[in-house]
Amino acid sequence: MIKIGIFGDQTTNTELLEQVKKMPEVELAGVYFSGNMAVPDGFTEVLSPIGLMDISDAILILSDKSISNDLIRLILRKSKHVYLKTIPNFNTSELKELIDLEKEAGIVTFIYNPFNYIPCFDPFTYNYENPFLINLRTSFEGEVIKPSHELLLLVTALNRVVQSNLKKLDVFGLYETNHQLIVNIRVEYDNGCVFNLTISQVKSPGYCEIFEPKGRLKFEFQTPLYILYPHLNQEYKAIENFIRLIQNQDKKSNSFDNLLNGVQIVHEIREDLRFQGIDF
Repeated sequence: MIKIGIFGDQTTNTELLEQVKKMPEVELAGVYFSGNMAVPDGFTEVLSPIGLMDISDAILILSDKSISNDLIRLILRKSKHVYLKTIPNFNTSELKELIDLEKEAGIVTFIYNPFNYIPCFDPFTYNYENPFLINLRTSFEGEVIKPSHELLLLVTALNRVVQSNLKKLDVFGLYETNHQLIVNIRVEYDNGCVFNLTISQVKSPGYCEIFEPKGRLKFEFQTPLYILYPHLNQEYKAIENFIRLIQNQDKKSNSFDNLLNGVQIVHEIREDLRFQGIDF
């Protein structure tokens, strides 16, 4: 039985809390809510973050807000497994420090990414043959999440599928006549995989093509890829995977290494766009 502690706030989904509470092989140790948000009925409130860490084997941070480096560093130093609903706003030096801490602690870290739970991109259920080519066109969600943050999520998800280091990056951006941004990115990896990504601010239909040695896959979609599937179900599956990794003692699946690669790629993309006169 794994004792789970939950950090939340006013952005935490109470329905998801109820689902986590009923998970098999899980015991809910307690809940700590920041701000003025009251803990929902039926949950044990813990009055301090450190107190919650002390009675938990693993911590779920179920907040839409960015989490401080200090809090995550403290969790890792207490050797607690940690699940993050939102990608933290870390620079490369902070991420390298967290990578060292998670390896020293020997724990599982897991960052929820909605793009990991889209059919054909889910690394838990589908293994591609290398090399492969992905052509993807979509549009930024734009209302819930910043475009630069959404791009980081998407690039990080694609990195997870490719499982290789960046070899070459080409970026092109322009403002269309209605002053809406469109960005085209070509990423080539050391293992020969390539993806071409086109994202626009205009909400237009999207498509994805995946070419690999054993065949070609194509699917089309009408809404932005980010909001194509219900996030609540995805988040539950993500937490299930997190629990499974802990049970299997699978510490090789830690998330900060992969996030570091994504942060470095998006930093290069932003620099290239800045040279083109585009503040992204």
